[in-house]
Amino acid sequence: MIKIDICDDEPFWIEKAQSLISAHFNGGTEVEISSFREPDDMLKVLLEKQEPADIIILDIDMPGVNGFEAAEKIRQAYPDILLLFYTSHEQYVFESFKFQPFRYIRKAVADTELDLALSAAESVLSKRFQKRITLKTKDAVFAVDVNDIVYYENSGRRCNVHLSGGRVLNAGGTVRELMKQTDSPDFIMVHSGAAVNVRYIESYSGSDLTLTEGTRLPVSRSRMAGVKEAVMRYWRNRL
Repeated sequence: MIKIDICDDEPFWIEKAQSLISAHFNGGTEVEISSFREPDDMLKVLLEKQEPADIIILDIDMPGVNGFEAAEKIRQAYPDILLLFYTSHEQYVFESFKFQPFRYIRKAVADTELDLALSAAESVLSKRFQKRITLKTKDAVFAVDVNDIVYYENSGRRCNVHLSGGRVLNAGGTVRELMKQTDSPDFIMVHSGAAVNVRYIESYSGSDLTLTEGTRLPVSRSRMAGVKEAVMRYWRNRL
């Protein structure tokens, strides 16, 4: 199932997007659509309730919190959400690049551009959904999208798995064991007891790194070169 959030202060454009989404999927992939007229309401669901969407269709020019301000908060918590700016104002296109939008949808030609964007998004999401691992806590078993894992950290004989949005699962196994299960080039050991998903690294210095949500983790001297190489490789692959 694909979860899509729409945020626009004008009901007409929300209904337009809903109609185009329904027509695009037309009984194929199951889709859950949520709509918001206030960015704050959407952010409350995303950040406080920790219920991220796969795709967000976001108007830019809204009263109060505008689309760019909302996008900045979304990107800090969920770097991999597919963000589609949905606007009548083409002059914002260059300013939007800093938020790494997946697509820029002009409302005047939304029938074409949103349909194309949804097709491209389906392709990306189908690959993501194949990357899931099973984590066993003391109380339950969870199927977790690898891209939602921010970092692993040993906790005694178990491992704290830090997820985007702030959730932490205390799972069985060590960091190295879970790294083997994850089997992703995006993860790198930063010291003997922790491994980080490079997509969440915001910056690094000579002895530590900072993640997008603000957490700082130490990096052992012997592993800093590998961290730098992994970050650069990840960004090259995104260009």
